[in-house]
Amino acid sequence: MALLEMRDVRKRFGGVEALRGVDLDLEAGEVHALVGENGAGKSTLMKVLSGALAPDAGSVRLGGAPLRLRSVTEAQRAGIVMVYQELTLVPDLSVAENLALGKLPPLVAYGRLRARARELLAQMGLQIAPEALVRSLGAGEQQLVAVARAFAQRARVMVFDEPTATLSAAEVEQLFRLIRRLREERVAVAYISHRLEEIFELADRVTVLRDGARVATAARAELTPAQVVELMVGREVHAYQRTPHRLEEHLGTFEVEAPGLAPLSLELRRGEVVGLAGVVGSGRTEALEAMFGLRGAARWQGRTLHRPADALARGVFLVPADRKSQGLVLGLAARENVVLSVLRRLQRLGVMRRREERRLADGWFGRLSVRPPDPERPAGTFSGGNQQKLVLAKGLATAPAVLLLEEPTRGVDVATRQELYALLDGLAREGLGLVVSSSDTGELCGLCDRLLVFRGGRIVGELQAPLAREEVVARVTGAQVA
Repeated sequence: MALLEMRDVRKRFGGVEALRGVDLDLEAGEVHALVGENGAGKSTLMKVLSGALAPDAGSVRLGGAPLRLRSVTEAQRAGIVMVYQELTLVPDLSVAENLALGKLPPLVAYGRLRARARELLAQMGLQIAPEALVRSLGAGEQQLVAVARAFAQRARVMVFDEPTATLSAAEVEQLFRLIRRLREERVAVAYISHRLEEIFELADRVTVLRDGARVATAARAELTPAQVVELMVGREVHAYQRTPHRLEEHLGTFEVEAPGLAPLSLELRRGEVVGLAGVVGSGRTEALEAMFGLRGAARWQGRTLHRPADALARGVFLVPADRKSQGLVLGLAARENVVLSVLRRLQRLGVMRRREERRLADGWFGRLSVRPPDPERPAGTFSGGNQQKLVLAKGLATAPAVLLLEEPTRGVDVATRQELYALLDGLAREGLGLVVSSSDTGELCGLCDRLLVFRGGRIVGELQAPLAREEVVARVTGAQVA
């Protein structure tokens, strides 16, 4: 008998049926991957399991006993814990305090609290100071602290939702070691990821969801990556490969000086897609942020960019890696998000021209194929891929000459990723200059005309299309230096 059984789970949001009678079993001591396109129902199903959402119908049994999960707290008491893609830590508390959240007594013995935290972190192989404030940690370290907090609860079932989105390669390996340890301790692990290489490294079984329904469950050994993708989207999908289409017309030059970076100069042509490759901390992210006026000193077309407002005025727009906290206001309607960057243009004597606002939002919804096509729907209710389209619409509404993109397809499913690649290719063919920073080597090889390799805060190599994945990896890691 399975440790956990979910039967005929259904959930509707207005007119959208997010879950259509889904069944799922989790065995003790297995890693069970849950895959599917954005909006397929993966996170909704796991939120039902974690008590964050109440199902409209269906049942959940743990160890053969029926469960009625009316809150996250009830699920945790039953031994079901979820590690969310969006961090749920308190930034102004210490690591030790975050690890004990929900269990802190009125009077806290901080020496004992830090000692317990130090012991837990050591058990997990994490070299993080218990007294450090969470806001002082890098994004990857914060994610590992969130995992440690879940680990400390000694759950029977643990759910991971895109846990590696902000992790470096070394941190990913740490996380995988922890998950394997959970498997050895007979914990049932549900693992959501769009990265198929992770699925095929970790999972024992794979369940594929499509349009709110389960279409397959099989042992990992019985599937190939191509078969999983075909099950996810209902058709065969090939790796994206853009036909280089760079115009010779000079668009401008970025000159960048920023803390931790060697001075660099990047000449950009119209219609060109330039990639920035490198491991986390190599300098590629810092360079991209400097080009948008977020750090250091940058010049574009001979004009200094002191702040993002200067970059926007010069036709430069940044699509950030974290669309939820940096790209969108999730509680506002999608229409309001699209026009946020052009509010002055849409005003007359201080009054918004609502008809023009709706026309602009409707136009970008149509061009970018945002789904569902409802500009009045809150941005936070769209799937990850469609949220990314909203950030792009917000940027394109400014009529930029240059788009800077940081991890443009992070947390986006295979089919939507292909849509975004085609969209970026179309923008380049219209004459925009694109600078793309990404940790996905295949993405850079398929999309870019030219690739700059960062290591140690400086550019250590430049490659021209066609780009070979093996050579890019060798340059990024330092295995090949010339």
